[in-house]
Amino acid sequence: MAQEDSGLHTNVVGFWGLVSQSLAGMAPSCDVVAFMTAGAAFALVALPLSYLLAFGLMFIEVNTLYHLSKDRASAGGYYSYVSAGLGTKASLITGFMVIFYQTLSVAAIPVYIGGVFLPGLAARLHMTLPPLFWIFAVLFFIGVPWLLSVMGIRPSIKVLATTSLIEISFLIVASIIIMIKVHPGHPLIPFEVGRVGIKGVSLGMVFAITSFIGIGSHASLGEEAKGGVQTQRGRLIGKAALVSLTLTGAALTLSAYALTVGWGMFRMGTFSGANAPGVTVFLRYLGPVGAAALVILALNSAMADSIALLTSSSRVLYAIGRDELINTGFAQVNGRRAPARSVSVLAGLAVIVGVLIGSLLGPAQAFNVMTTAVLFGLVSAHTLMNISLMKLFREEHKRSHFVQHIILPILAIVLFWWVLYESVWPIAYPLSLSGVIWLIVLVPVVWYVSRVSRKVPVAHTHQLGLPRPKNKLK
Repeated sequence: MAQEDSGLHTNVVGFWGLVSQSLAGMAPSCDVVAFMTAGAAFALVALPLSYLLAFGLMFIEVNTLYHLSKDRASAGGYYSYVSAGLGTKASLITGFMVIFYQTLSVAAIPVYIGGVFLPGLAARLHMTLPPLFWIFAVLFFIGVPWLLSVMGIRPSIKVLATTSLIEISFLIVASIIIMIKVHPGHPLIPFEVGRVGIKGVSLGMVFAITSFIGIGSHASLGEEAKGGVQTQRGRLIGKAALVSLTLTGAALTLSAYALTVGWGMFRMGTFSGANAPGVTVFLRYLGPVGAAALVILALNSAMADSIALLTSSSRVLYAIGRDELINTGFAQVNGRRAPARSVSVLAGLAVIVGVLIGSLLGPAQAFNVMTTAVLFGLVSAHTLMNISLMKLFREEHKRSHFVQHIILPILAIVLFWWVLYESVWPIAYPLSLSGVIWLIVLVPVVWYVSRVSRKVPVAHTHQLGLPRPKNKLK
């Protein structure tokens, strides 16, 4: 196992750095031009309701992250949290699911940006991009974040901190201006389930929930966070999650409402099929400056999202390698104390997966399928996190926290699986492929975990992901 002095940088990421990492992982401006456009195909006029419900669900779920992170701050993030309550097998499955859905998200967003958003924007300007332009976008929007990620945590956090709060501020102010200018006569229509039915709202929630997948992307910076002791760093992680979710949830819900009323509530059937509809709304009500600002921030947001998710997933892989439950080469750091091998492998996988699925299905359908597969991975990991919290509650007998440790985790699990069920049943092509992708990853992961978990001593089964500079698992 790597020694601590040759491991990750310690005590370098402050509270707002953690908030920025989480915000960047949720990529709010990119959500406005990508996830909202895709989600509107299903939710239609109820798009704001889908985002409001997703915001509420993630607020319930952040309760679990807040309580599990209190006493554990490590590179393992969710992997370490589940180890505390459920032990080796569940924690490894969680770790690999986090790596799966974050890496798949890194692949999906450039496919949409290069294959749908930018070509649509170019068409509005009476220009035509080459058919394979999206492949260049995949290479660019993953390649640049890869370079920044292997340069260490300091440059990455500086980039994210500079842009994340600007994004949030712009979206909130712009959305309020649009709503004031539109002044809808029936303002509550977008929050009526009956307009599209439960199915439409649920399918819209698939894209809304995946807009929030980066909520815990800062959890794996536990060892790099500032704080004298592990509990101090853990509490910073929990507080950062609450702040970042509140800011992003407010910005996205307001943006979804602004786009809906700005486009026209009874015209939302044409929204997802239009060229860069979000930019159209901003151009109509905020002029060329507002539209240009959205485009610039959306492209920057896509870049920042890849940085945040590569940073997060690579540290989970690093922690698993440090525990000697996968090739220990993944636990090596470069001269800038970044897990360069982990970053490079995951970035390479994201490029391969993005190009492969994009070529087979076309960019638009590939984005929908990959996004739904991301939800499968997210729900799997968060289900195990919620069960871990409940198990710890039972063992520690904290009766005063019954609501936070039992009721809310159960509610989150039920709601997650309900949304997932509604999104894929009845089975229909091509969204059915999302479940296939998930199973292609999950089955070998379960097989591998069943074999490798035997090497973990009983004394370490609830300590995975935590730094142990002088001890090995063997």
